[in-house]
Formats: sequence, structure tokens, C-alpha cells
Amino acid sequence: MVTDQAGHPLFTTSRDRVHAEGLWHETFHCFVVNREQRIVLLQERATGKKDFPNCLDITAAGHLLAGETVADGVRELEEELGLVRTLDQLEHVGVFLEELTLPGFVDRERTQVFLTESNQAISDYHLQATEVKRLVAFSFDAFATLGDETTTEVVSIEGERFGRNRFVPHPPEYWAMVERSIGQSSM
Repeated sequence: MVTDQAGHPLFTTSRDRVHAEGLWHETFHCFVVNREQRIVLLQERATGKKDFPNCLDITAAGHLLAGETVADGVRELEEELGLVRTLDQLEHVGVFLEELTLPGFVDRERTQVFLTESNQAISDYHLQATEVKRLVAFSFDAFATLGDETTTEVVSIEGERFGRNRFVPHPPEYWAMVERSIGQSSM
């Protein structure tokens, strides 16, 4: 569903057209955190993904389809991770207006950003292979460095090193907003 910048629905069109013309649209983003272990999970996008294959990104995310509300976006958690949640089990971080321009690709998203708590082991998630290659855990401190433009490398809790180019290129302000919310969360 194409919207204006304020989120008012305008018309329905294809995802390809949305990204070719840089039309505003609504998306759902949810980060899974484990407060006890002080980790946040990121997904490594599947190799077959059209946009940003093999890059690290939000734990679960997707476009809201025509007629869907933000509450319908919660389906992404179950589809991609096998994690069943309802909207009232998530903490709304806020709406982030994100604009990304690359050759042949203009993305203008009104991103509804959420957090959810889970202490489930990574091996217990049921990943949708066409969307998610694997989950990678980062300490809160390592995750916080994504908001710093000078960060060139982020290390997972397993000691795996990821260069900045391995992350979907969200603006530093986006990562910083999520990091602040994790730190202030009452979950």
C-alpha cells in the first residue's frame, strides 16, 4: 500500500514499482532481545533474497500489504522465526522515516519499529529458509556501535566479525533509535 509521508493510504501497487519510483509505504520491523543475557538477535538474510542477500538486518521485518494494519505485521515474527506474538506483547519503539537511494532502487519507508523479549535459544527458532539464512546474536554494547558512522566492524557474541558492509544500510540514526529504546525499555 502506497502512503503519503504521514501514513495516509493513497493507492495499491506492486513492490517493484514502490522501489523503482521511491513511493512511501508502511513496513513492520521487530527486534528480538534477551535482557537477561543482554543480547539482540539479527537475521542474516537468505542468499536468494532480491534485496540485500546475505546481509544482517532486523530480526523480523516486512512490508504491510494492502488492507493490513500494523497489528497484521506481527505475522512476520511467526513467518520468519516461528515466534508467535500478538501486538500487545511488543513494545512500540516509534515510527522511523527511512529513505535509501541506490542505483535502480529507492526505498521510502514509514517503518513501525518494535521490540519483543525472548530467552529462546537460537537453535529453537524455526527459520523460513527463503527469508532467513540464520540468526546472529550481538551483545547490547556491540549492537550500540551500529549507530556510530565510524564503526567499521561489529563482533557477534560468538566472536564472528562482520564488516559494516555486511549490514543492510539503515542510517546510523535508525540503529541509534533502536539502541536507545533497548536501553530504556520496560519489557
